[in-house]
Amino acid sequence: MFREPFPILHVQDPECSARFYCDNFGFEQTFRWPEEGALEFAFLRLGETGIGIASAAAPDVPDWPRDRPIGSFQLCIYTDDTDAAAERLVAQGVTQLTAPRVMEWGEKLAFFEDPDGNFIHVTAVTEA
Repeated sequence: MFREPFPILHVQDPECSARFYCDNFGFEQTFRWPEEGALEFAFLRLGETGIGIASAAAPDVPDWPRDRPIGSFQLCIYTDDTDAAAERLVAQGVTQLTAPRVMEWGEKLAFFEDPDGNFIHVTAVTEA
């Protein structure tokens, strides 16, 4: 049900941090949001996996859990079906922070938290 986990680092200057990891460690930027303007999120691939780089400021997206500090880290885990994964996690007693929602960049995601309050977002690519 779950696959392709990757950490997302929340940073003060996403453009600078993305450049740092690409220039110094050989990561390749394979996704950026938004495509134009100030970088809010980038996925940097290195080998078979990668990391996300995101702004430390809460993004202007619907249903972001705004009632708490963003922290410096979250874990993204891909699934084939966000709704089914969310139902399973809730049934297992995992704290859900937001319901599954389609985002403008083409993924459906829901936020959960681990026992220490770290964000976990479970996501699936939606059909175009």
